[in-house]
Parts: sequence; C-alpha cells; structure tokens
Amino acid sequence: MRRALRTFTALALLVGCEATLESDLSETDANQLVVALHAHGIGAAKEAVGTGEDARFSVTVAPEEVAPALEVLRAEGLPRERAPGLAEVFGQPGLVPTATEERARYVSALAGELSRSVETMERVLEARVHVALPDTRRIALDETRPRPRASVLVRHRGEPVDDTAVRALVAGAVQDMTLEDVAVVQVQANVEVPQREANLVRFGPIAVTRGSSTALKAVLGAALALHVVLAVLLVIGWRRKRVAPVAEPPAG
Repeated sequence: MRRALRTFTALALLVGCEATLESDLSETDANQLVVALHAHGIGAAKEAVGTGEDARFSVTVAPEEVAPALEVLRAEGLPRERAPGLAEVFGQPGLVPTATEERARYVSALAGELSRSVETMERVLEARVHVALPDTRRIALDETRPRPRASVLVRHRGEPVDDTAVRALVAGAVQDMTLEDVAVVQVQANVEVPQREANLVRFGPIAVTRGSSTALKAVLGAALALHVVLAVLLVIGWRRKRVAPVAEPPAG
C-alpha cells in the first residue's frame, strides 16, 4: 500500500512539472501572454503570487514548449516594456525637486503615457514617443514662442498604422501642438511567427494541446495505477476473508 502511494505521489508531482516562461508580471501582461500562446497552439497557464493589489503573476508552459513559446513572444513583442507614466514618476516620494527637475519628470511621464496609448492601437507592437517642450520661462512677452514638437517611433506588424491617428493622439495631449508638429516613423517588424500545424493530440473524445499531453498522460496513468492497486487490495482482502478459519463456539 505504501509503495502504491509513493507511486501515485510521484505521478502527481510529474503532473505539476511546468517551466516558468515569465514571472513578476501584472495580470494584464500575463493575460496577453496566455492569449498569444494559445492562439499559436501552445498551452499556457498563469499563476498568481501574492494576493490583493500586490499580486504578481507568472506564466508557465510545458518544458518541451519553452522554445516555440519564446519564439512567439519575441515575434509578438511580449511582454511589453512599459514606459513610466504619470503615476509612476510622480508617485515616488523624494526631496523637493527644482523647477528644471520637475519639468524633466513631467516630460518623461507625458512621453510614457503617450507611448502606452499608441501601443493600444491595432497592429502596433511597440511605440516610443519623444516630446520636446520649449522652456518659455525666460521668453519676453513680445517674442515668438517656440512650438512644442514630438516624434513617434512605431514598430508594427503587417500594414502600416494610420499616421493621422497617431499625430492626432499625440498633438491632442500637448498644449499648443498641431498635427504638423508630430513626426511619425514606422518600422515593420521583420520577425514573423512560423506557421504551425494544428498542435492537438487526441485521447479518445478528449483533445488537448501537445504541451498538455504529458500532463494528461500522467493523470490518466496515475488514475489507472490507483484503480489497479485498489482492485488488487480488494481481491487480497476477499481471499483472506475466505480462507480465515471459523472460530468454534465455546463448550457448554
């Protein structure tokens, strides 16, 4: 019985044998990775570390799926490196900054927020926004004020993104900036995910991805082994009960 339990425990541990692909992710980033991998026939799961607002997530796949999963993430540009926005830049406590430091922090935060917004557009894999805000503190009232300018680098997949939409998004977020003040440079991603055949394995009526087939085999094998052990124990117990001597009744 103990040997059977040890065998069942070993098979259960084999089921949990997964490789961590990425860790310390937000739930949104983890969901993006899982969706992208499932779209390419790779089984993936997210696991939470911690609870509440401090929870972070990791994405795991089967060990044999690590290489194709990394290839998919590289082609999709995932997980995306998030530029610090207003909440991150101004949420950090520190000494009282100078006016120049405060302005630099604001420009950096504004560029980060705009980068995030551009990355939400369709076919955009990565975006970088650079904003140049002129320092108007020492300009006389009768002087012509220089205009703010911005440049946007967009890495996209497939067809180019609409330049006008990108310019309108950036110009609308900066005071006194027009569409002509925004320069957009688009670069097509040269990394393509190779086409993979349907990567499903069938076990009777059950169809799973190839990465999950090992775990399914282990579960089915463990269940079968447990049923066999229980059947053997029942047979042994029944036979012992039959051959056990019948106690004679005590004499008068």
